[in-house]
Amino acid sequence: MTEPALTDVHREDAGAFTATWGLELPGSFRQGAAAEYAAVGESVGLFDESYRGVIDFLGEDVAAMLDKVVSSPAPSLENRVGQDSCILSARGRLLGAFSLYRLSDEHFRAILAEPTRDILLESLRKYAFLSDIEVRDATSDFSVLSLRGPRAASVLEAAGGGDAPAVFQVASVQPGEVSIDCVCAEESGGYELWVPAAELVGLWGFLRDLVADAGGQPVGWEAAEAWRIETGRASYGRDYDGDFFPVEVNEEHRLSYDKCYVGQEVVARMSTYGHANRKLFHLFSANDVELSEGVSVYSDSVEAGRIGTACHSFAHSRPLALAMIQRKFFNSNGLHLEGGEPVELAELPGRGE
Repeated sequence: MTEPALTDVHREDAGAFTATWGLELPGSFRQGAAAEYAAVGESVGLFDESYRGVIDFLGEDVAAMLDKVVSSPAPSLENRVGQDSCILSARGRLLGAFSLYRLSDEHFRAILAEPTRDILLESLRKYAFLSDIEVRDATSDFSVLSLRGPRAASVLEAAGGGDAPAVFQVASVQPGEVSIDCVCAEESGGYELWVPAAELVGLWGFLRDLVADAGGQPVGWEAAEAWRIETGRASYGRDYDGDFFPVEVNEEHRLSYDKCYVGQEVVARMSTYGHANRKLFHLFSANDVELSEGVSVYSDSVEAGRIGTACHSFAHSRPLALAMIQRKFFNSNGLHLEGGEPVELAELPGRGE
């Protein structure tokens, strides 16, 4: 089991730990997951997301190279601005979803939602090699700490950030003598701080105190997962893998249909003429029965799909999961788990609208 950089710090405050991606992450802190979830809705939560992958692209022709490979129009980005993006296989399957930022004319950065995978790095380096572009796994150099909630902007200002950045804008924050980059990653006002490894422990403590002064608290994995699942954000390696199309996992908003890139013809044909043979849905337990990852969902005796990640939804006060369902069962009202426990399907909220 790998321990992220802040594990020893969290041992003083965490009430429980959980294992994900082979990492030991704080499941909740002393106040418990329900209080942490409430803090994000009412004040502000501080998230340790140091597990997230950071990939840097460096070189004179980096914008042109990325434009041929990723789904978003990289050359149109101004410096210190970002966009939702992804990389597809030649068959149009989703190999990796990320936020892509242009830091300078010769430097782009991708921020993943999960740890960096070797297969993703290999795919990117295959294309970069032909253009003499360096693809660097910078995860060990920078860690992501996030602030979310209605008071997140005020905490950022108190930390030395001045005015909070607009969505996908990269701004400078200077807590004490340290200067770091900060981005607004979502319309609701979530902010990500890219923290150099040497400053991570000190900045976590500094932000934790500011968040406490604002009536918030650190947020562990259990509450963070509830928020992710409720908002319909699929997790690579748990809800889907490299054999799925973006439209199947609620990531179609990352695609551009106005330029050529690897896999674009396939997803364009799907958008114009095709349909998804399977799709991710919200799945609720009708009788408050716990939902478990990997469990099959049935219509009578026929398997209709399979549960991905699951949580207790604080917003809905009952068990909730993301489930991949086959097309013929999209409108079924009689789905159940093995043993007959009934479940209910609901469409995921839209992304990027």
